[in-house]
Amino acid sequence: MGQFDNIRPYHDHEVAEVLQRLVANPEFLNTIARYRFPALAKNFSWLVRPLISYSLRKELATINTVADLQARIAPYVENSVKRATDGISFSGIEHLSADEPRLYFSNHRDIVMDPAYVNYALFQSQLNTPRLAIGDNLLSRPFVSDLMRLNKSFIVQRSVSGRREKLNAFMQLSGYINHSITQEKQSIWIAQ
Repeated sequence: MGQFDNIRPYHDHEVAEVLQRLVANPEFLNTIARYRFPALAKNFSWLVRPLISYSLRKELATINTVADLQARIAPYVENSVKRATDGISFSGIEHLSADEPRLYFSNHRDIVMDPAYVNYALFQSQLNTPRLAIGDNLLSRPFVSDLMRLNKSFIVQRSVSGRREKLNAFMQLSGYINHSITQEKQSIWIAQ
């Protein structure tokens, strides 16, 4: 096991396996059913789940990397921007070099949509998206953890107790951020 395996995002070679796990997860499928077909899901989730699983397997069959997944998700984020906002704007992105990793600090309102919009802006500008810090308190369900780690999220262990455990978690997190930026040349996004 690697030094950061318990907190790092998934690697490209893990994507297909994690996607297969997701489309077989009843809790994940129920969540999709409630979102896409609320009336049917209420009384016929047993019927809707296999249909959703089949549809997702077909849609995700060509996704083998994190970049593939982000490209597939981009239209949904774009649709969300159109539906839920008066638009988003960003400026200065032309000054960012694709070769330089950076540390993004942000205030935030929503742990899912804030980095989604940052990723959207970078993706639209054909820049690499950052790895995203997310607290383990938001990952109580395994399928949520899988979804977030597929989208380059890494885990901030907030639920550890005890001084030594907290120090170890902090040291691991700090080491991971440093390793990401200096060794792997990957940008990091952190909300304050």
